[in-house]
Amino acid sequence: MHGQTHFETQIEQTRFTVWQRGSKVEIIRHGFIRPTDQPRMKALMVQAAQATTGCMLRPETIEGDTGVLRAQLQCDQVPQPAPDLRQIKAGPAPS
Repeated sequence: MHGQTHFETQIEQTRFTVWQRGSKVEIIRHGFIRPTDQPRMKALMVQAAQATTGCMLRPETIEGDTGVLRAQLQCDQVPQPAPDLRQIKAGPAPS
């Protein structure tokens, strides 16, 4: 998703970058998580994507793991974006 719009957010001490290209989204988790946090991490990643893009994720398209998750957006049921999120227009990804 290099060169696409991306967002950064933090939920419950975990940082995420959400890349969006059209109706596709990729959620990247940053940092260490404890094994006890693994079971709920996908739900936090979905929450991060929905909050930053303003769209729901199509459940049947969600794939990946607790490091990188990919899905298709469904924007006809729009949740309210969180007010503290900062959108960053695409540029070269950090190396």
